[in-house]
Amino acid sequence: MASGEIGRENCRRALASFAEALALDGSAYPEFVRDVLDSGRIQKFEYSTEIFWKHLRSCLVAEGLDVPNSPRAAIKAGLDRGFVRDDEYQAALEMINDRNTCSHIYRQSLIAGILARLPGHCTLMRAIVERVRSVSP
Repeated sequence: MASGEIGRENCRRALASFAEALALDGSAYPEFVRDVLDSGRIQKFEYSTEIFWKHLRSCLVAEGLDVPNSPRAAIKAGLDRGFVRDDEYQAALEMINDRNTCSHIYRQSLIAGILARLPGHCTLMRAIVERVRSVSP
């Protein structure tokens, strides 16, 4: 199996697990359990985003592009290559901002807004990964 296939499979699995966590209905559980579920969703978002941008970058590098090792650079290069559509670009950058907020700042007051945006982030990553898959070997 080629290394791009391993990255693609890891990314696919991470995004599938993230989507499954988002699909769980925690409304019937006590607040503590809902909090644990939300924490798990945030964690799945963080590592899914990390795997996503690294997979995107690796596919671009495999095509011979020189892409700096950062999520914003990978997304910009993905836009230039056509993997990220113009109408997705700003949302992708906002997704990286949300991931950085969760990983580096963690303000409880911001978490509710981020949790509300997670389904859109998951959909966006899956769409871009599918676009990459359809073009890259």
